[in-house]
Amino acid sequence: MASAKEIKKHLDIALEEIGEIRPSFNKRFKTWMFCHKKYPDVEYFGDSPSEVVRNYPKYLREFIKHRLDGNIWESVEKKTKGHGGKRERGGRPKGTKKEPTKRVSLPTDIAEWVEEQKSEAYYSIRQLVAKSRH
Repeated sequence: MASAKEIKKHLDIALEEIGEIRPSFNKRFKTWMFCHKKYPDVEYFGDSPSEVVRNYPKYLREFIKHRLDGNIWESVEKKTKGHGGKRERGGRPKGTKKEPTKRVSLPTDIAEWVEEQKSEAYYSIRQLVAKSRH
């Protein structure tokens, strides 16, 4: 059971995502309505735009409450493949540099030794490189 504080927190996030609630007139049903693409299963129909603006958050709150309690069907929740693009604050911090690398082919026995002795191999190879430069 989700706490009132948790529901309020998620409701505030949802309302921020939605932005201003702008009802539109549905000619087919002759009523005002509002629905948002991020919450397609939460709709509100009313007799006036002010009624829709006032009551839509109540319906959204109930949806969030049920979602937090796990009472929403899987088909209702949007599923993604995880390829949504760049994540906010993801990746290397700006201004940091990664040491350039180059791929090389080594005989199997040497490659296996490097894999087994990573830190020792790195130190040994760095020493050889330093000696060959002087």
